[in-house]
Amino acid sequence: MLTTLSGRETKLIFAIMQDMTAIQDARQLRLQLGAHLLDLLEADYFASFVWTRTEGDTDAVFLNMDERNLAAYQHHFQHCDPITPRFRMCRRATHLDQIISREDFLRTEFYNDFLARDGLHQGMNFHAYAATGHLGDLRIWRGAGKDTFQQRDLDILNAIGTAFGQALANMRTNEQKQREADPRLRLAAWAARHQLTGREQDVLCLVSEGKRDREIALDLNISVTTVRSHLKAVFQKSGVTSRAELLASINARLSLQ
Repeated sequence: MLTTLSGRETKLIFAIMQDMTAIQDARQLRLQLGAHLLDLLEADYFASFVWTRTEGDTDAVFLNMDERNLAAYQHHFQHCDPITPRFRMCRRATHLDQIISREDFLRTEFYNDFLARDGLHQGMNFHAYAATGHLGDLRIWRGAGKDTFQQRDLDILNAIGTAFGQALANMRTNEQKQREADPRLRLAAWAARHQLTGREQDVLCLVSEGKRDREIALDLNISVTTVRSHLKAVFQKSGVTSRAELLASINARLSLQ
């Protein structure tokens, strides 16, 4: 449990909490937060992944890590990663030594061929969750030769991580409200969810404006038959059977995932 903070630590934590309120872009927030955390926790490396619409759809930011090495994670090392799945099971800040023994960790391919290349030696993670599932994480690492993270560091990361999770959840709620308020955003989100092609989206936009097949054909300079073919594809992908059902589906409240 935290007892006292130095003046320097208090100033940094205050700046972090201000950023949580002021910054409304998740990527910008994580980069700013990462820089503050490295300073606050006297660490060397930072990474953060945010899960967006579907499992596996992530946006990564990182500091002091080689982008090429991180690309290797996506291609190979994620499949032999012995620590991230274990970190993700923890609902509070967790140290590497709490999920795997140091001896076992240092023998892994993941450490020797991936982490060690960038100099990452010991770390701790915070994984944020909401009712909709996993939101994102904060990953803090130190290089070899540095002191290990202490319980005090975990307490600090846990407090900041909790606020970080709430900030991400608030951003998603605000984005949801914007999509529902703006018909164009709602339409784009619906089209993306059903994986429509560009031309299918063009047809969908004009259908949503109440235009009939012949009008759509004239606007897009295609045949009526082609319009109907695209519309049929939209029906099949979305599972609707009529224009009325299609418009009802688009206008229905999109659920956060």
